[in-house]
Amino acid sequence: MYYTHYNKILLTKGVKMLPSEARKLRKQKLANQKTKVHKKISNTFIENAIKDNTTNALKTIYYLASAIETIGDLKDLEDDKLLTIKFDTREMLKYTELSLPAIKKNIKAMQKTSITFYDEVEDTEVGVSLVPYYKFTYGKNKVEVKLFVQVAKLIIDVKRNYSMIDTKQLMKMRSKHTLKLLPLLQRISQYSDDVSKRKTFDLDGVNEFFGTKYKRFTDIERAILKPVKEELDAHSKLSFIYETNYDYFDAGRPKAISITIDVVENAPRLF
Repeated sequence: MYYTHYNKILLTKGVKMLPSEARKLRKQKLANQKTKVHKKISNTFIENAIKDNTTNALKTIYYLASAIETIGDLKDLEDDKLLTIKFDTREMLKYTELSLPAIKKNIKAMQKTSITFYDEVEDTEVGVSLVPYYKFTYGKNKVEVKLFVQVAKLIIDVKRNYSMIDTKQLMKMRSKHTLKLLPLLQRISQYSDDVSKRKTFDLDGVNEFFGTKYKRFTDIERAILKPVKEELDAHSKLSFIYETNYDYFDAGRPKAISITIDVVENAPRLF
């Protein structure tokens, strides 16, 4: 599920309470905030839209985003309005470098996937299918899909996450881990010059981010970091360097406790 929510503003006037009661109230509010943030992070659109987190599914979504953008600005349209998107399968195959069976599989998976929008202010919960309708016309190489405006806006946001990379280069990406890391690198690169452009993960954090279950940092380096860096160095303006952080306080061999990723820009000559 994907949650969108609006924070409530609570104003309290003339209420007296003991310091212990005030601390308890602040602690409860903090716990509630953490719960809400966790819901939003752990139930992202990208996780719901991309079944099994495949690169092919993201490429399909990226193409749909390009088609949606031709409609124009969606901000004045009602969220429950249905948009009709039509495109030529031959153009889509050329654009995405995918096969027709792969595209069909992704669109069918999107139809089976639902998103829940929760509005705390109105106290409402709305569930919609990513693709409520699709139609393949094989003899004419045509595809028609219908999307709710609310979902279309999310698909556009997905494309914006990859705005730092040329479309042709994006379609050459093969690793699902690369496509997960790119938006994070983009966000980090936009940090102020006064802030270190880096992100540190402990073992649980890096497994949660990439959707893996590795037990050692050496396995993460071998299976994720090295191949992702090679792919980004070859196809992206943004890449990264990384360093393993160790705990030297215990007796014996130092223990790896985290990995720090720093954003770097590749040389322009590569593109």
